[in-house]
Amino acid sequence: MFNKVNKVMQNTIKYRTFVLLTAVVAFSGCRKIFNLPDEKSYLSTQADYTTKSFSPIMGRTTLYNNIFSSVGSTFPMTFEIKNPRFGDGRDASDMLAVKPTLVWTQEYTGKETSLAQIEAKRHLENHPILEVRGSGDLIWWYTGTKDIIRPADSVIYPQNTRYIDIKITNSGGTRTIKNLTLTPTIDRPYYPTDDYNIITGQPNTTTPGGKVLVHIYPTSLNGIVGATTNQPMNDPQNANTGLVYVYIRKFSNDPNGHRLRIKVLGKDSLAIDPAKFNATKWLDQIHGFKADGTPGPDLTHEYAEYNVAYPIPLAKIPTKYTVNGVGNTTGGDIAQINLLYTRVSFGNVITTARITQNFAIYEKGDWEIVIHFKTVNPKFDND
Repeated sequence: MFNKVNKVMQNTIKYRTFVLLTAVVAFSGCRKIFNLPDEKSYLSTQADYTTKSFSPIMGRTTLYNNIFSSVGSTFPMTFEIKNPRFGDGRDASDMLAVKPTLVWTQEYTGKETSLAQIEAKRHLENHPILEVRGSGDLIWWYTGTKDIIRPADSVIYPQNTRYIDIKITNSGGTRTIKNLTLTPTIDRPYYPTDDYNIITGQPNTTTPGGKVLVHIYPTSLNGIVGATTNQPMNDPQNANTGLVYVYIRKFSNDPNGHRLRIKVLGKDSLAIDPAKFNATKWLDQIHGFKADGTPGPDLTHEYAEYNVAYPIPLAKIPTKYTVNGVGNTTGGDIAQINLLYTRVSFGNVITTARITQNFAIYEKGDWEIVIHFKTVNPKFDND
């Protein structure tokens, strides 16, 4: 009896499924026979940008993502930048100029073993400086620089504010979101920029037009004592124990340069031999290569030099070369170097000294990161 009921239920389910499928097919067929239009997508009248003001730093690629709220609107949809203008109505289409742009076509991992391997993963494509994607995300490409676009002044007048409208379209209709604002600021070719005036691009001073320069200091110093003072130098800004400055600067005028040097100077401004930093893992400092193409730096008596690809870091991906390493799942946009050495201190204790510097470089060229022990040299000799 149970088997009989079960078979009846199975037949009923099969029959209902058949009827449903027949209805779907019949409806689809009717749509074609009677030339009925396809169902339209939905475009909400509430679809909008949740962020409407943008201040990209020129010379860097900046992606503004998750800034469009579709409010149930259906994708795909197209986004178009319209009516680029200044506040006084002047044309501002300079920020839509199309430029050859280096983009990734394969994933950068940080494990590439040559410059050629890195460069094989990206190529040039033509992109407007300011671009909107099919998701509504905005991207300001690194090709937008002060040579092309005038950066914002210290005071931003309404007539100099840039505006765009964005037209959104899908088969459900069209909507234009108006008056998104952009205020591009001057290129900052490196980070940190304490010594860089972010309005003028000139060396930064404590007061406008002043003579006292503002300096970058090492991110941290640990285990270092002064050679003549035997005092800990944990605070690089402490004039009593010894000032330590950092310079991030170009050492050549080659705009296509691809070298990066790490250099340490003593109080006499003479270079300290990198061999003094006897516990440094040079292979793990910079994703760069020797002149012969093998991983690591060429070491001289004055500096460690890597052949590199720019920017540094190359992508916002945690690697062993970035702050907190591969475990920093929310990071990857700031690089880090750690210069270490060991010495035997009093009590026959082996002490490890460390200089840590976080940094980024966004502009191609021949650069150097210089750690300058300005007033007191670090102690390398054993006690």
